[in-house]
Amino acid sequence: MTHRYRGNEIFVIAHRGGGDLFRENTLSAFTGVEALGVDAVECDVQVMKDGNLAVIHDPDLKRTAGMNLRVRDLDTVSIKKVRLEGGDRIPMLEEVLDAIKIPVVIELKSMETVNSIIKLFDRRPDFLNRSVLISFFHDALLMMKQKFPDVACGALIAGFPVDPVSMVKQCGCDTIAINYEGLTASYVERCHKGGLRVSVWAPNDAAGIMGSLNAGVDAIGSDRPDLVIDLINSDQRI
Repeated sequence: MTHRYRGNEIFVIAHRGGGDLFRENTLSAFTGVEALGVDAVECDVQVMKDGNLAVIHDPDLKRTAGMNLRVRDLDTVSIKKVRLEGGDRIPMLEEVLDAIKIPVVIELKSMETVNSIIKLFDRRPDFLNRSVLISFFHDALLMMKQKFPDVACGALIAGFPVDPVSMVKQCGCDTIAINYEGLTASYVERCHKGGLRVSVWAPNDAAGIMGSLNAGVDAIGSDRPDLVIDLINSDQRI
């Protein structure tokens, strides 16, 4: 279900599964925001020592589990024993894709994720049409597009490059994923004229969300996807 704001389609994405509503990057978060009516969830993946992909933002467990352990030093069996506050555990990417039906935006946190993602898609090609790959590592995106030409990809950008269109298209993408702070309608228009979709991360209050909507973006990734939906719906009632 794609939402609409003043005639334009808006893709509402639950950033880290709605990190201000649920424990971030957990199965309970992803299933919870799916029930809220978001269009997609966003998650982060890190490679473990056995090559499998853990859904966790940080390279270590200090912030989320209070443990001085690195994800890359753990395997699937050991990481499944870790319990986060509230009893949630760290899921595998395959578990997330199996648990929900809506698209999953997957941030590749390093170049090392590429081989693991390729192996997963080779084994589970049914995941391809529900996966959107994003990364600051544009070489990783280019490699994925070369291997899977039909996979959807978005280039994460820090700042506002003078020529965003060529930068994004060089890595085979048609979406720019950019920080909402400082974004203007004229910059969005520049991207649109070059054939890019514009996705922003991560406005979490009304001012940031409304600013992004009024700038004309195509997608909003937020830790408060419920607020994004409420603001869009409120505008429809005016």
